[in-house]
Parts: sequence; structure tokens; C-alpha cells
Amino acid sequence: MLELTDRLAQLVDSLLLLCRADGGPPTLRLAPVDLGRLAQEAAAKLEVLAEEKHQILTTEALGPVAVDADRVVLHQALMNLLDNAIKHSPGGAHVRVVVRERAETPVVEVIDTGPGIAPEHREAIFRRFYRIDPARSREAGGAGLGLCIARWAVEVHGGEIELETEAGQGSTFRIVLPRRGC
Repeated sequence: MLELTDRLAQLVDSLLLLCRADGGPPTLRLAPVDLGRLAQEAAAKLEVLAEEKHQILTTEALGPVAVDADRVVLHQALMNLLDNAIKHSPGGAHVRVVVRERAETPVVEVIDTGPGIAPEHREAIFRRFYRIDPARSREAGGAGLGLCIARWAVEVHGGEIELETEAGQGSTFRIVLPRRGC
């Protein structure tokens, strides 16, 4: 019952967040955010989930990478990407979070060794309530909102989410953010 209550509360929170997003641009509380530390915090919160599946969850920051961002909103995006990577990767898999700069642009990558995403689903996965496999998602407790929220959270910061994937080879979700002020 507690697990079901928690799932329902998360669903309601996600729906409220998306309703607010539809209401216009949010008021972000911008402040300097160390992306390496943010990645470590998100990974620490989901480490138990990875351990239950006997997965290895690692973070690495290739140098200091900071942005002006709303820590709470950006944290939600990273949590959703990590949660998906863990849920959709098999037992024993390795899920990595890599924080780096690409041509002086801040980047956070969530890399998994899951089943990958077929070409026909690559854009659709960011739509509300979309599930590649509805039966499996229901078992895992997903509502099909996580990637939609992640994309919104990154885009309100002026960034974008890139996806590199190949069926059977895993996926890399890449958050690319503008430096702005740091």
C-alpha cells in the first residue's frame, strides 16, 4: 500500500508540474550549480534502485562544470533520466553519469547498457504518457511522464536533450546547457 501511495503521489506531482509548465514560462531560481555535485546527489538517491537490480551506478566529472540554473528543476530532469536508465537496463548493467564540457558547453550524459530505442520511438518517448512497451512500463510503475518532464526542465534553461541510441546497444541521453553567467 505504501508503494502504491508513493506511485500515486509521484504521478500527481508530475501532472501538476506539467500543468504549471502549460501555464507559461516558470519562474526559475537561478544560481550557480556544480553539475558534478548535482549528478552525484541524483545518483546517490537512486543507488538503492540500482543495487536491487545488481547494477553498477557511477558518476564522473571531467573537470569543474558549473551553470546558472534552478537546482531543483535541473535535479528533477537528471533524476528522471537516471531512473529510466536503471529501470530499462538489465540486471548487472552499468549506468554512468558523465559531466563534462564539449566545446566549452556544459554537458551531462546518462549512459546505459539497456535495450536501446528503436528509430520509430526516438521522438515519441518525449511525449506525455508515451510508452514503448505499455505492459512493461506498468510493472515498473512508470506513467510515461519522466522524459517529457526532463525535456521541459532542460528546455526552460535554454538547453536541449540529445539522444544517441541503437537497438540492443543502450542509450546516451545528453543534457546540453548554455553557460549563462558562470
